[in-house]
Amino acid sequence: MTLLVALRGSDGIVVASDSRGTFGDPRGVTAQNDAQKKLYRASKYSTILTAGSGELGATIMAEALNLIQDDDGVSVVLDKIRNLVRAKYVDWFPGFAMQPNDDGDPVRPDLALLVAGYDVTAGKDPEQKIFQLVSQLDFAPMLHNYGFALVGVAQYGLYLLNRLYQDDSTVEQLRALAAYVITETATQDGKVGGPVQMAIITPADGTRELPQNEIDEIVTKNERKNTGLQDSFFKEN
Repeated sequence: MTLLVALRGSDGIVVASDSRGTFGDPRGVTAQNDAQKKLYRASKYSTILTAGSGELGATIMAEALNLIQDDDGVSVVLDKIRNLVRAKYVDWFPGFAMQPNDDGDPVRPDLALLVAGYDVTAGKDPEQKIFQLVSQLDFAPMLHNYGFALVGVAQYGLYLLNRLYQDDSTVEQLRALAAYVITETATQDGKVGGPVQMAIITPADGTRELPQNEIDEIVTKNERKNTGLQDSFFKEN
């Protein structure tokens, strides 16, 4: 399983993911691997994050990154990745049902893509967009127009974002929030975990993937804030 996060801010977009892959039926014994790459820089102004079948996602992205031009805006990237993944699923899984049914037909493997970034057009203000594509709906584009998106184990993250997210937040603030949503979910659900992956997208500087030491510093600062919150309840002032 996984958790993908995209947060829209006043000066940019923050995207993040965990790095855990879970193998086996979640109702029984499972194994885990915390070296899954889920976040990809697609173009100067866009990123793509993958969830579901990690190996299928990696195969799709290996081909998609060769089709996408660095100056492609997020809407162009969305069209290219959607056309590619739909064609591949038709080729790989002909006759497979999109969702389970009562007839026992084979079902296509789950794959979800989170596409986030900017459309940058001369003479117009850069436009932030966050889309989700899922295999169960034949990768129909779903626009998240309420400031954030969550894919995967979303219930804890949704609770946290409903309480803490503000759409006028800065990228600096949203980096901490994105990491917090993932690490807090990992404390409650073992299907999320491993090192956090993160990137920021701004109209001025484009897409930057954060190095692991920078992400680790954000996570450490969040842990200190958590300790301070706990102390506020249980230590006398």
